[in-house]
Amino acid sequence: DTRTRVERAVASLSPLLRTVAMLALIEDRPYREIADALGLSENAVKLRVFRAVRLLRERLAEEGIVP
Repeated sequence: DTRTRVERAVASLSPLLRTVAMLALIEDRPYREIADALGLSENAVKLRVFRAVRLLRERLAEEGIVP
């Protein structure tokens, strides 16, 4: 049940936020590598990771899951 709710929260992110979050948080890729792969600046990657984490926390809290 928890896994389903987490998957639903991740799926609710925009494609770019989801991609950046998966690469940074799950695959533990360096920001520079993500930036190069996606054609973004390193600062843009950092910002998107921050936004993704914030949105995930909000959506998980709505599901009753406190990270």
